[in-house]
Amino acid sequence: MLNSEVIFHEAWQTTLVDLGYDLDTATYLQLVGCSNELAETLLLNLLGSDFPIERFRNSWMARWECLVAKGIPVKPGLWPLLDWLDTANLPKAVGTSSSEHEAQISLKSTGLWSRFQTIVTVDHAGAGKPAPDIFLTAAKALAIAPAKCLVLEDSNAGVQAAVAAGMTVIMVPDLQTPTAYAQHHALKIVSSLHDVLDHLQQAWQPDAGNAF
Repeated sequence: MLNSEVIFHEAWQTTLVDLGYDLDTATYLQLVGCSNELAETLLLNLLGSDFPIERFRNSWMARWECLVAKGIPVKPGLWPLLDWLDTANLPKAVGTSSSEHEAQISLKSTGLWSRFQTIVTVDHAGAGKPAPDIFLTAAKALAIAPAKCLVLEDSNAGVQAAVAAGMTVIMVPDLQTPTAYAQHHALKIVSSLHDVLDHLQQAWQPDAGNAF
């Protein structure tokens, strides 16, 4: 929904440089979509046990908050998509590997917090993507069977999580290139949320009980 990955990327990379470390873009992209806890574990594996993970965590978060305060761009097509979902009376949830703190800042600053019936963060679910916990928690909160849920994802870890949860997934890639797994398992890989809306408008059959 949000062009937030570039902000996370800048916060992480500049903090790493300040600490005297370097992480190339290709390696960073492997962490996209994962929870902070998993990403930190992977960082320690990559950079060594001497990496000052606590200093890194505090520094990148402070830098991220400064960047976010300048505004987070909303992805093209989001508002028409949300309006259509409301008109179709389709319940919707946010399932994110971000923390509750990060989610509140991002979603409230963009006016998105109130547009969803439920918002599930890694703090609620206990395990971040690619584990399915976040999506399963969201489905339970909406009282909808996982098989009747459609997930919109921009990361490969998110696609894996949706498939593991038994849900249909459409990928709208951001920084990551879809993996062979994502290409095989996603219902569609599209370039924008406008394409998602086009698909739903063509496929949605209210009497069938799903949008696929």
